[in-house]
Parts: sequence; C-alpha cells; structure tokens
Amino acid sequence: DRCYGGLSFVIQRTAGSWRSLTQRARGATLKETLRRWLASRSVARAALCEPCRALKSWLRIKVARTQVIPDSVDHFLGQLLESIKSRNIQEIHRLYETVFNQLSDRYYGKTKWPSAYAVGDAIGNEETLFLILYKELYYRHIYARLNPVSFEDRVGSWKNYTQLLDLMIVQLTDGEDVGIALPAQWLWDILDEFVYHYQTYSTYCHKTAKMQKEKDIKELQGTPGVFDTTKVLNYLHKLVRYSLIEEWLVNPENPNGKAGAFTDESTRLIGYFALMQLLRMHSLLGDYRLALQTVEKIDFRAEVPLFYRIPACHVTVYYYMGFAYMMMRRYVDASRTFQDILVFLSKISAVNSLSYQYDQMLKKQDQMYVLLLMCNALCPQPLDESLEKPIREKHADKQMRLQQQLESCFEELFSYACPKFVAAAAPDFDHLENFSPNEAHQRQLHLFLQEVKQQQALPTIGSYMKLYTSLQTGKLAQLCEMDEEGLRDQLMCVTHKTRQLVHQKEGAPLEGVLQPCSEVEFYLDGDMVHINSQKRQRPHEDVFLEHIVKFHDILKRMDRLEK
Repeated sequence: DRCYGGLSFVIQRTAGSWRSLTQRARGATLKETLRRWLASRSVARAALCEPCRALKSWLRIKVARTQVIPDSVDHFLGQLLESIKSRNIQEIHRLYETVFNQLSDRYYGKTKWPSAYAVGDAIGNEETLFLILYKELYYRHIYARLNPVSFEDRVGSWKNYTQLLDLMIVQLTDGEDVGIALPAQWLWDILDEFVYHYQTYSTYCHKTAKMQKEKDIKELQGTPGVFDTTKVLNYLHKLVRYSLIEEWLVNPENPNGKAGAFTDESTRLIGYFALMQLLRMHSLLGDYRLALQTVEKIDFRAEVPLFYRIPACHVTVYYYMGFAYMMMRRYVDASRTFQDILVFLSKISAVNSLSYQYDQMLKKQDQMYVLLLMCNALCPQPLDESLEKPIREKHADKQMRLQQQLESCFEELFSYACPKFVAAAAPDFDHLENFSPNEAHQRQLHLFLQEVKQQQALPTIGSYMKLYTSLQTGKLAQLCEMDEEGLRDQLMCVTHKTRQLVHQKEGAPLEGVLQPCSEVEFYLDGDMVHINSQKRQRPHEDVFLEHIVKFHDILKRMDRLEK
C-alpha cells in the first residue's frame, strides 16, 4: 500500500495493454506475450518501489532465459567459444568480421541478439570471459541498429566495459600479459566503441536535461558514475601506462627485459589503441594541444606504422590530428594531414563492407574533404593532383562558396565536418533555468568563426597585391574600399595571420618552425608597400617520386592481368 508504483499500480495501469496483447497474441506462447508486456512503454515507465523493481527485474531475467536461439547462431557461439579458448586468432577474426555480421543481417536486423542469460544457459555460465565479450557484441549491435537505446542498455554497456577493462588492467598491473587473445580489429573496436558509448551517453544526458522529464532525470541522478569523463580518461591512461606502450614506441629493442608491449602483441595493440582514443577524447573535450601531446610518441616515421593494420584507426588518428591543427590555426599542417590520409584512402579498398564501421569510414572521408577545403580557403596551399578530381566532382559548390568567404558557409560546413563535442561534466539537474544542451559545440563554433571573421579581408588585399610589386598604402586602401588607417591594421593582421608554426619532417606533432604561409610576401616602408608575389610550386623531387609510384602501380596491374 505504501508503494505508489507498486505491483497493483502496474497491473491497473497496464491491464488494457495486457488484454490487448493477449488478444493479439492468438497463437503466440505465454512467454512471448509476457516479453512484449514487459517491453511495453507503460510498464517500462511505471515508478516502482525497490521490491517491485526487483520483481520486474526477475521477470525480465526469467523471460530472457527462455529465448530461443537458432541453430546457426548456437553453432556460431560454440565456434567462437572454442576459438577464444584455443586462442585461434585467425578463426576468431573470421567469426567476428564475417559470420557475426551475416547472422545479424539474417536474424537480428531489427531485434536484439539473445540475452547473456540465455547464452549463458546454453554454453555455461562459468565462461566469464566469453560472456563479457559476447555482451560487448550484444550492446554494440543495439547501439548500431536499434535506436533509441534504452537507459538500461546504456548502464549495462558501461558495467560490461568496466568489467572487461578492469580485467585487462588487473592483469597488466600484476606484470602479466593480457590474457585475451583477440584480432587487432576487435581490440580496436572495443576501445573505439567504449569512447563512442561515452559520447552518446553525454549527448543523452544533455538531451534529457533539455526535455526535463522527471523520471529520466531521476534515473541519471541515481547512476552518477556511469560514463563519467574522469573515469573514462582514467581507464585509457591506465591501459597506456601499464601496457608500457610509450616505452616500446621509444625503443622497441627491450634492453631492460621488460614485459607488456615488449613481449605480447595484444598488450601492445591495446596500449597503442588507447593512445588513439585519448587523442579522440581530448579533441572531443576541446583540448587540442593535449590531444597532439598524447600522440607525440606514435610511430609516424616507421616503415609500416601500427595504425596501418586497422583502416579505422588510421582514419581516426589523421582526422583528429588534422582537426586539432586546424583549430590551433596551423592550416598548412592540417591541410597536409588531410591530404595524406585522403590520398591513402583513394588507393585502398581494404575495409570490410559488412562491418558496422563501413558507413562511418565513408562519412569521415567526406568530412575530411570538407575540412581540407576549409583549410585551403583560409590558407591556400597546392593540393595533390589525385584529390582534384573528387573535389571537382563532389565538392565544387562548397569550394566556390568557401572562396567567397561566406560566414554562413563556414558555419554550415564546420557543423557538418567537426567531431561531436562533449561537455566534460554532466548537467546540473537542480539548476536547468539557463541550460544550453549544445553549449560544447557552440563554444568551438564561436572560436572558429571568430578566426574566420578576422581573416575575411585578407583574400581581397592579397588579390590586389598580386598585381603590383610596390604601391602606396593610400592607393591600396582605395582599391580595398577602406581608410588608410584601417588598411594598416589589416596589413598587420595579414602579417600575423599568415605566419604559422609548420611541422617539419622530424619531431613531435606539436613542434614546428614559424614561417610565412601566404602566396604574397610584403613589407611596409613608410607609406609604400613592397610586394614579392610568388606562386608556390611543388619541389621537383616530389613530382618525380609521385610519377614513379604511379608507374609502379600500373606495372603491377599489368603483371596481374598477364597472369
């Protein structure tokens, strides 16, 4: 009687839905009807006391245990369990990359995979590691295909990831190798999804604060530690620290006989991928300097860097590095970074089209083209020949609008191509009067547009300067339709804005040499402007090397055709 949302309340509130379900069920089994009833909105949203919540949870588990697992899915689970036990990475990769996606399309395109309770009853509840890995696939499938994601699934995902990462960290802390032998792609996906779930949870919190629904707010207040920013960063830093990946990147020879990344490939990959996710996390939080500091020891100069093994990892590191350079006003480095990865992507087709990340890879590629065009509009640089054709075919209108220095165009394209920024802290649910759910994005957009406004007059001044070797400031002011004092201010702005730190071929990503990056160099001598206009040209050796590589590719294709 004391429970406002007690069992009697649930029965009264849901009697209509229960009757309609039983009428519609006809030939359906009782357990299927009960499952539908528990999933109905009125039951899901009923405010229950602790005993009734326990009863409802018990009913859910009972129903989950009775799920029917198709024979082909059961066979897949058995094969996956056996492969994980025998550490057969090649077979795990096949099951993970191909069979899992095929079964998802066939049986679970719009529904969840069988619950962990049903799978545990089928293969044995003592297989703790297997069940954790299965739940990682289970929750990832929900996030990829079943929107909106329920709050229970968000909390369940967090608990499962913490269980998995704690297991890894405990083994690394004890000086052991990670006892999980998984393909590189799965290890990458685990950490990539961990940060993605954090990102979507932050968005969900801010959307809830905007809607101000009392039940949803109480749920969030009741689970304050779920996907907390500090905890997420702490997990990633621990994986980096205890895996010894930074020490391995500095000197892989292992002169002191250390373990971790020096002796176990899985440990090495986990630490390496954690570094990439830290780059992503700091970019999402708007700390671009710290983001680039995170990857200062990455093996960019190696003959075959580790990130080449996973296309999604390769794209991630270059996308977030390029974006960080752009926000730090290092447009030359940003343009070079985006061009490097886009040229690489134009030459490969190694991404599994069945993978849930395939569409994301295509979107990231399109976003990087847009970011490259924005950098080129703010600081014109020669583009690689292989990128000119796709830009003409797909992005010609964007390029034209950007060259006109339209602020609305920069705003629109920035919002499309930027990462989905997150706020470091959850909303204050007790004070939501002036709450802005999109504050993190608006802050970064404001900083970027401020930079664009400061450079709006530079292309006009530069275009007139290219026509002269010297002219009076009064004449240049007249051409630019501004007063002479305002022109001098703009010329000082040109001098400042066109000098950037430019990364050389050696050193950490943050390092660089300050140099002018404009097509027009000038200096003031009293009321005269002396101009040295030079069109940048690619070094001859780059042109020759590029054509040598092209001819090698042609010869390889000819050899394959002859065979």
